[in-house]
Amino acid sequence: MTIRTCDVTIKARSLLTAGQTAVRAAEAYGSLATVRGLDTALAALPLIDDQADRAVNSAMRAVGNAEGSETWQVLDAAERGVSAWLHTPDSEELGRAAILAVAELAVHVTVLSNQGCKGSPERRAWDRAHLDGAAALSAIVAAVGGTLDGKGLDRAMTQCFDSVRRAVPYHALIQARQALVEFARSVGLFVVGMRQPMPDGLWEYARRLGSAVHLFRVEPPNHAHPYGYVQVQRIAQDGSGSPVRSFGLYSFGARRKALDVARRRI
Repeated sequence: MTIRTCDVTIKARSLLTAGQTAVRAAEAYGSLATVRGLDTALAALPLIDDQADRAVNSAMRAVGNAEGSETWQVLDAAERGVSAWLHTPDSEELGRAAILAVAELAVHVTVLSNQGCKGSPERRAWDRAHLDGAAALSAIVAAVGGTLDGKGLDRAMTQCFDSVRRAVPYHALIQARQALVEFARSVGLFVVGMRQPMPDGLWEYARRLGSAVHLFRVEPPNHAHPYGYVQVQRIAQDGSGSPVRSFGLYSFGARRKALDVARRRI
């Protein structure tokens, strides 16, 4: 490998790492700032071939849609409304305003949950936001009425707001992960793809490693695996599948913790 080739490879790895870091930031906390960071990371990728070009441009369009989503404003209004009432809980006016703001958010995400293909990862993300939005509305009504304590309200609001923050960039993150895979392939790096959620079906998520795709699903406990287990199948580039392998989980083990983190991210 020449010095120039080595420099190019190092630069490509740096850009790939920056992209993966941006994806993880948006996974952990969806916001305009993290979505814009994802856009910046994708825009920095040099496009080596048509396949990578299409993938990166598709991802950037999806990121642009997430960045321009009106959901951010509706979410911000709900967060500010609840916060204002919590600081002045005796105010009937602020209580009504908080209920209205959360209701608007709940209706907004309900409309979005009815869009997209049923069973798709994106649709499931909006379905979760819809259910959590309904629970949050019930919680704020109860809290303003004096029949729910602060802990119960905080739990419901946090879950709702987190679900919405995950749902807005969900499709963009799927596209971005795929774009990073295509970028790595196009510049000759060994592909270590990020975890991708699968549509409803046999498998839960997938990960590209080299030229193969590994499929994963989590199974409930049984006699042989009292804490559940993960099944994995390798799909080669030609589409052939290897035998399904099983890996037992442990209640407090590193494998269980790693799996829990992975599932929360996707």
